[in-house]
Amino acid sequence: MNAVNSPRQFLVIATAGHVDHGKTSLVKQLTGTDTDTLAEEKARGLTINAGFAYRHSNDDTQCATTLGFVDVPGHSDFINNMLAGVSAVNAALLVVAADDGIMPQTREHLAILDLLGISAGAVALTKIDQCTQERLAVVESEISALLARTSLGTAPLFRINNINGAGIAELATHLNTLAMQQSVNTDDRNQHPRFSIDRCFTAKGIGTIVTGTLAAGAINQGEQLVHCGTGESVRVRGIRIDQSDCQSLHAGQRAALNISLGLDEITRGDCLGVALRRVMRFDAHLTLIDPATSLKSGVDYHLHIGAAHRLTRLRKLDENAGLYQFSLDEPITCHWGDRFILRDPAAKISLGGGTVIDTELPRRGRASEERLALLEAYRGEGAAAINAALANASFGIDLEQFALARNLTSASMETLLERVRQQSPTPLAVPIEGSRLPRLIGASAAEALSKRLTDLLRHFHTEQPSEAGLLESAIARALKPSIPRPVLKGLITVQTAAGLLRREGSHVALATHRAVVSREREEFDAKIAPLLARGGITPPRTREIVDATGVPLRAVERILQHCARAGVVVKVADNRFYLPAILAELAETANQLMAASNGAGFSVIEFRDKTGIGRNLCIEILEHFDGCGYTLRKENVRVIRKPWPQMTA
Repeated sequence: MNAVNSPRQFLVIATAGHVDHGKTSLVKQLTGTDTDTLAEEKARGLTINAGFAYRHSNDDTQCATTLGFVDVPGHSDFINNMLAGVSAVNAALLVVAADDGIMPQTREHLAILDLLGISAGAVALTKIDQCTQERLAVVESEISALLARTSLGTAPLFRINNINGAGIAELATHLNTLAMQQSVNTDDRNQHPRFSIDRCFTAKGIGTIVTGTLAAGAINQGEQLVHCGTGESVRVRGIRIDQSDCQSLHAGQRAALNISLGLDEITRGDCLGVALRRVMRFDAHLTLIDPATSLKSGVDYHLHIGAAHRLTRLRKLDENAGLYQFSLDEPITCHWGDRFILRDPAAKISLGGGTVIDTELPRRGRASEERLALLEAYRGEGAAAINAALANASFGIDLEQFALARNLTSASMETLLERVRQQSPTPLAVPIEGSRLPRLIGASAAEALSKRLTDLLRHFHTEQPSEAGLLESAIARALKPSIPRPVLKGLITVQTAAGLLRREGSHVALATHRAVVSREREEFDAKIAPLLARGGITPPRTREIVDATGVPLRAVERILQHCARAGVVVKVADNRFYLPAILAELAETANQLMAASNGAGFSVIEFRDKTGIGRNLCIEILEHFDGCGYTLRKENVRVIRKPWPQMTA
C-alpha cells in the first residue's frame, strides 16, 4: 500500500449497548468489516474483545473523513474490555434493539458514556423489522426519556434495519457531519505526544504492532518515543490507519504502530510518548452515579483510566465538592483532563467517574483549605486555571509541576506565561533553583511577601546598624509564618535584580542600608584580618591571635563572634576562623577531589594530601562542610551534596 497523508478529519466512535442488540452487525453494515475475529466470538455469537473497523469517505477534497469504530462488548462479563474500548473515543453510537428495548447494559453503558463526558453521537434503534410501529414509538419515547439528563441528551435517533441496510446511509451522513464538526485539536502544539495502547500483537516479517489512539500531540514515522512501562526508547517503524500507511499521526486519531519493542514488555494501558511520568497518586474530581453511595477508606476499588485497569484506594479531600485522592497499587501514566471510571470492589457495578486534576501532589496539607481551593482552580484550562489558582495561592504556583501535570510542551508554557504577564496587575515570576520554569505569584500575594521581607530587614537594620545584613537562613527562621525556602530564595533574587535588596557576601540587606562600621570591625580589619590572610589555609588559632596582637582573649573572641555574624569571617571550630574566600578555595579543592573520584567520594587522607594541611585541621574543615550541608559523610569518605554558595554567587 502506498503511503498517504493522515485523514483530514477523524472521528473515533464507540458502540455501546446491551448484548445481542446488533452492534457488530451495525458496524459491519457501516464499514464492511466483521469485528468479531475470535473463534469463541463466532461460536457464541457475541463480542468479547473490542473490535475495530473504519469507514472512509470517497471525497478527496477538504471534506475527506475517516470514521474509526470501536465495537465494544455488550455482555456484563466483559465490561472491562468495554471500558478499555471507550477510553479514548470522540463520539458514541448507542445501540438499542427495538424488540428488547432498554436493558441493564444499555443503562450501564450510557452511564459510562455520560461519566466520560462523551456528548457527540447518535442512537441506533435496530431490529425494527421485528416490531410494529406502535412498539417503535414506545421504545423511542423510553430512549428519549433515558437520554434526557445525560451528555447524549441531544443525540438524534435513527431507525436501522441491519438486514436490508435501511437507515444506514442517513446514520453515516450524520456521523460524517460530526467528524467535520470536530474542532482543530490544539493538543498538537500544546502537549507532548501520548499514544495509549489498547492492543498488542506480532506480525510475521514485521514485528511488534500496537494499536490505540493518540491522546495528544503528534507522532511521525521514524520518531523515537519512550515506553512508559520500561522507560526504554522505542522507534516508530511504521504508522497505519486501517489499510493506509501514514507518515504522521495527530491527536484524536486511531492507528496501528509498528514499534521496536518486544511484545512481552507491553501491557494494555501502557503509553508511548515523551516526558512520560508514572505516578502512584493523583487528585481528581469524582461524580457518583448514585450520590448516596458511601465510599470507604482502606478498600480496593477498580479504576479504569485510558485502557489501563488498576486497583485504587480513595482518600476524601472534600466529599461535598467531589474531590478525592487516588492511591494506586501500580504506577500509571496519566495527566490533567484524563477521564476515568470507578467500579466497586467486586468489579460488578460502575460507581462513578471523573477527571484527573493534578498528579504533582504536596507532601503536606493535602486537604488544607488552600489546597482544596487550588484543586478547584486547576479544574479549568490553561490560563484560566493559572489565574484562578493565583487568586488562592499564598506562595504562588509551581509552573514546572503545572506543565508536568498537563503534559504541556515548553513552547506552550512560554505562550501561557506570556499571556499571564500581559495582565494587570502583573503576577511575579520567581526563579526556582533547579527548575526550568519560574514560580508564579499573584500580584497581591507577591506584594505581601515582599513587604514582610523588607519590614524584617528594616527592623534588623534599625536594631543592628553595624551588621551588613542577614543570612538567608536567618531570614527564613525569622519570618513567621514561614515562606518556603525555594520561594524565599527566588524572591530575594528578584528583589535584588530590581535594586530593592543588596547582597553582601552571603548576607542580604536593603539596598539603602549602609552598615555603620563597629569598633569590633575596625579592630578586626586592623589587627586580625591581616593575620588570617597571611595564614591562608592554615589560619592561626584564637590564642595564637592573642599572642600575635596582644589583644586580650575575651576581646578577640568578641571581635571574631561579631564579625562571624556579619559574614566577614567564618567559624570552622571553637578556636579556628577562616576568611570566606580562603574557605571557598578549600571547598573547590574538595570539589576537585570529588570529580577525580567519579562520584565515589574522597577521604580525609586524600584531602590532607591535596591541601598539605594537618589531619586534625582537615577533620575540622570537613566537619564544618558536613554541618553546612556542602558534604555528606558516608563511612570513611565524603561526597559533595550541593554547590558551595560562594562558588555560585
